[in-house]
Amino acid sequence: MSKVKIGLIGAGNIANAHLEAYRNVPDAEIVAICDINPARLAKTADRFGIQRRYNDVESMLAANPDLDAADVCVWNCSHADCSIKALNAGLNVLCEKPMAYSAREAEEMLAAAEKNGKLL
Repeated sequence: MSKVKIGLIGAGNIANAHLEAYRNVPDAEIVAICDINPARLAKTADRFGIQRRYNDVESMLAANPDLDAADVCVWNCSHADCSIKALNAGLNVLCEKPMAYSAREAEEMLAAAEKNGKLL
């Protein structure tokens, strides 16, 4: 079985916790990371040896068609937007909790997952 190639969306505290956990998952590979804060992006990517770095989710998704999944580790108010973009790019999505900022956003996320035949 080949490794699951993951793009991490967000490089803050919870992303660091997820990255530490991924070190113990031999079938997972963090291929790319994005964050709107360049300093935080550089610090986290350097710490975990992630070479592909992007300042926004759209750039990361466009530049990495080889990704299998996205791990969404951004502010709660951005969960839906980032998750839907990743789902529409054909990725399975692991989204940090709470899932969405509202029930409407959660329903939109679920609709995107169903439309694209992906796991959320």
